[in-house]
Amino acid sequence: MDIKKLELSFDPNTIQHLGVSLYSQLPSVLSELVSNSWDADAEKISIEFHDDGLHKSIIYQDDGHGMSFDELNDKYLVIGRNRRNEAKTSPKGRKPIGKKGLGKLSVFGISDLVTVESIKDNIKNSFTMDLTSILGSPNGKYYPKINEKNLSVKEPNSTKIILESIRRKSPFDINEIASSLSKKFTIFDQFEVTLKDVSSSNELVITNELKFDDLEIQFAWDFPEQDLTKIVYPHKNNISGKILTSKTPIKSPDMRGIYLTSRGKIVNQADFYGARDNDQFHSYVTGYLSVDFIDEENIDLISTDRHSLNWENDVTKELKVYLQDIIKKIGAEWKNKRSQVKTIELKSKNIDVQEFFDTLPKYEKELGQKILNPVLSAPNVDNQVVEDVVKNVIAKFDNQDFKEYAHEIIKLDINDDNKVELIRLLSDWRIVEAKQYAALAETRIQVINQFENSISNNTKEVPTLHNFLKDFPWLIDPRILEFRDEVRYSKILKKHYPELNLNEKDRRIDFLCSNLLGQVLYVVEIKRSRYQIDEKALEQAYEYQAFIKEHYATDSSISNVVCYIIGGSKKTDWKTRNKLETYQKSGEVFAKTYEELLQQSKFYHKEFIDKYKEFSKD
Repeated sequence: MDIKKLELSFDPNTIQHLGVSLYSQLPSVLSELVSNSWDADAEKISIEFHDDGLHKSIIYQDDGHGMSFDELNDKYLVIGRNRRNEAKTSPKGRKPIGKKGLGKLSVFGISDLVTVESIKDNIKNSFTMDLTSILGSPNGKYYPKINEKNLSVKEPNSTKIILESIRRKSPFDINEIASSLSKKFTIFDQFEVTLKDVSSSNELVITNELKFDDLEIQFAWDFPEQDLTKIVYPHKNNISGKILTSKTPIKSPDMRGIYLTSRGKIVNQADFYGARDNDQFHSYVTGYLSVDFIDEENIDLISTDRHSLNWENDVTKELKVYLQDIIKKIGAEWKNKRSQVKTIELKSKNIDVQEFFDTLPKYEKELGQKILNPVLSAPNVDNQVVEDVVKNVIAKFDNQDFKEYAHEIIKLDINDDNKVELIRLLSDWRIVEAKQYAALAETRIQVINQFENSISNNTKEVPTLHNFLKDFPWLIDPRILEFRDEVRYSKILKKHYPELNLNEKDRRIDFLCSNLLGQVLYVVEIKRSRYQIDEKALEQAYEYQAFIKEHYATDSSISNVVCYIIGGSKKTDWKTRNKLETYQKSGEVFAKTYEELLQQSKFYHKEFIDKYKEFSKD
């Protein structure tokens, strides 16, 4: 019996949510059409983009097996049809990508008028669907307009889909569209997909490699892998693909991470699957791994938009553990490979790192490698800085003092770039000081004596004590490295927040300093040598500390802001004692007397001199 009408049965919410809303991006719509062409055994696909400035349209055509009138009605227009129930493979042996039967709705995500033309066995059928009419149809039934029915033609099998009344306002960029489509598949080596911009006559063919065009690939890992992880994983040998790292950070955020594909199409966007990143590795890695076994499960583990898997299933949980370990292992190998490359470059400049390691005793070789490996593998450090730091480390490594401080640096939970900078500072500051033990110790003892004399004579805060501490900040804390004198609130705001106006009193901070490792900022407020530190002074110090934490400590390497208030003594009333105890426990404000600074300096430099004497005997 001849079917006189084509019928689309639907729930209006299905069209709205699974068509218009879910597929609002052009590449996602086209990827659904490409999937259908793959399942139809197409060898060639042509996608033409038309834009006359007023109207846009897209003509999509493939040379697949086409559809008869009955097939259009009974298969294409059936929403939710699972074609995998009909055949496990196509006539050409392809496993179907389509599964949920919802891809046909994707075209309504960008267009209001869709025409389908299909030729099978020299019989052509064509119909047009109007989104406005579909959504306004009663009882969830819509009858597309039939343009041609069972028309005899002398043309090969094909399917053409014409998208009109496209809601997109921006012009078509086929280079961008091609790149996006390339990221969604790994099957472009098995059929030809050509994009054509009719207005500019620009034409290009999509390749699998197109997705990596903006990357300067440095290292690659092929799968199935053999020795990366010792995790026992049943699908280990069923995972294929590549993981790649670039020489420079990957610019496109959606390419950072590992894509998962099944049957040639992505089933999970680029991700790191919970793996942590301590060395900026995640900014340099991308890749595609095929996990076809996901499609063999009895339950559907792939989201409707194919952006992610269902990670709450036992199968995917096991996969996630494996992926985390793979990413962790590759991250470690990546660092080692970068170190090897840098080692070779340095050897060409007569800096032989390997020879340096080979000359060290076994117990020191590990320390030397831990110090230099972050320097050699740090991704964002200038080559000249790396060269200078490596030379300094090799030159200073026989000094025990250097090794002790460097050992503390490598234990810090900070990225390699910061470790390089800290080792550079250590080489520039600490070792220079260590080489001049005698002269420096004698000079500092003289300074301590002058400081003690100033305290005894109740020297005024300004200018004597202020200038004294300015010239010799190590009296406050031997670890102080950076030092700024008389910093005003307005200057801090102007440097870090130029657009803000100062809405409070423009106070002056005596000193703003940072420690050797650059992680703590010290705010120092000094008083006269007979000044008693009271509750009011502590409150003022706290306000300084709070202001700096809010408006200055913007750098991620700064973990804390501490305020020291220095005076002659501390009041012993209960308010002052309680306030001081509270602030000290919080680590925000500390009060020190000049006598405490003096004794601290004497103690520190006694050890300094004793150590030098011991060093000199060797």
